[in-house]
Amino acid sequence: MKLIERYIFKRVALYTGGSLAALVMIVWIVQVLQRLDIVRTSATAAGDIVWIALMLMPDLAAGVIPFALLIGAIQALNSLNADSERAVIAAAGGSRKVIFKPILYLAFGAAALIVINSNFVGPAASSAFQNGIRAINADAISLFLQPGRFERVQDGLVMSIDEARGPNVRGLFLSDTRDPTLDLTYFAREAQVVERQGQSYLVLDDGQLHRRNNADGTVSIIEFQTYAFDLANLRPVETGDWIRMSERTTRELLNPDPNDKVFQLHPNQFVEELAQRRTDWLFPIAFGLWALVVAAHPRTNRQGPGAAMALGLSGALALKAIGFVSLSFINKDPRYAALIYSLPISAILFDIWLLWRDVNVTESAIVRRTSDGFRWIGRQLARLLPSDRRQAGAGGA
Repeated sequence: MKLIERYIFKRVALYTGGSLAALVMIVWIVQVLQRLDIVRTSATAAGDIVWIALMLMPDLAAGVIPFALLIGAIQALNSLNADSERAVIAAAGGSRKVIFKPILYLAFGAAALIVINSNFVGPAASSAFQNGIRAINADAISLFLQPGRFERVQDGLVMSIDEARGPNVRGLFLSDTRDPTLDLTYFAREAQVVERQGQSYLVLDDGQLHRRNNADGTVSIIEFQTYAFDLANLRPVETGDWIRMSERTTRELLNPDPNDKVFQLHPNQFVEELAQRRTDWLFPIAFGLWALVVAAHPRTNRQGPGAAMALGLSGALALKAIGFVSLSFINKDPRYAALIYSLPISAILFDIWLLWRDVNVTESAIVRRTSDGFRWIGRQLARLLPSDRRQAGAGGA
């Protein structure tokens, strides 16, 4: 890259890195706070939560990298315009490639990171995360539950045992009211924490399930010989789904075992997960091009940053939202997978067409009218403030 291109690259990378750190920390803190209830009073569990929290990082970072790139690129381009550097580059006859290349390099670098995470790091981290939670819940059952006492394991989940000898439990009672429409109560003569495929599960033997429908008050009683719970969320294991989709390797998704019960009953889940992993890396490229569309044109200081950031984020959020909704449709019809692939590709082609035509989106009539409308609303709201506050604000200005 040329000197000016390296300068722009460093500036965009700095803004992108700051945005990425802020977004990851916000999402990470929210996720950790949601899972604090798994920590027991032991130092071991408190230490495990740090490791478990770290295992959230790869997927969280991959999810916000496209938005961090978009925000960082728009901030850098706005700052170039604010410092009149963008206008100087244009006046000196600098090609638009001088602006495009650094951002596209970062976009393709971000895409490569997401490919690595989606196919290698992400599944391993997801498996380590789930296994960490299983280990803590297994310790809670076998070590920390006191016989004869009712302990709240999670919100809406109460457990009691008669006796515990290591991983073996006698006389287990479990009340699950996490679903507001259904109350579930399990009784088992015996239970044990077992290892299967390197993961821990709670298996109930010789018991009953009392299922109460809160809508009409009806109660059904089901007797069972064996009932398995996944210790990652203390919910029944359905159809032998011992491994979540996010924990499966890409090779397993491409070549599933024909005898896999999950594949036999829910083959569309494999299509959904594979479609997501194959398209996630396209979003940084689409968002990088979109940042160039909304913010790469030279502007004077009198024009200001305009609606570049608002337009950039709204377009990116709309594309991602449509993608999430489309993913949910694949479970019903795998043909929706074609829509998942076409969304980011169509966005990339549309961005390239706008850049080729040199369309200034922020100066289009509809965007200007929308911006003027928001400014009018702001002025009307300002008039509602008491006169002394308006005068104080004018004096401060």
